[in-house]
Amino acid sequence: MTPITPPPHRLFLVRHAQAVWPEPTMRDYDRLLSARGEIDAGHIAGRLAAAGYKPDLILSSSAMRCRQTADAAYRALGRTPRVQFSDDLYQAAPITYIEMIEEIDSYESIMVVGHNPGIEEILLMLIGYEAFNRACPYGYPTAGVAVLDFTGLSEGKPDDSPQWKLTEFLTP
Repeated sequence: MTPITPPPHRLFLVRHAQAVWPEPTMRDYDRLLSARGEIDAGHIAGRLAAAGYKPDLILSSSAMRCRQTADAAYRALGRTPRVQFSDDLYQAAPITYIEMIEEIDSYESIMVVGHNPGIEEILLMLIGYEAFNRACPYGYPTAGVAVLDFTGLSEGKPDDSPQWKLTEFLTP
């Protein structure tokens, strides 16, 4: 499996903010953000905007908690990124995320809003265990955002693997 060859040159991997526990008759897909989740989503989105981070596209799971997290980013970023929701990202394996990102070739920077364990596993695949453990020693927190930059291909290796660097890891 090829781990994401550019474009994009910058990726934002976002785990949705904290959601409410499901009611007995509620579908997991329909879970809303908790009060804390709403605050955290707004706070982290504000930090992204203040740092000057502005993706060209927000690609999000269509699950309600991801939609709400993506919407907080969209509003904080001046309502300018294009937003695309996908049912395929709900409870998706990392390969599904990677395939969807690689199909998008017209954006330099993409924010992906999704679920664990998929988001966590993509970050681990792209930056390796050591960098991952430094950034997320206790796992990928809700509303956490990994900012990744493409640094080139590892020439000389049989597969010329794409190399990604963790530029920043933001938590609420």
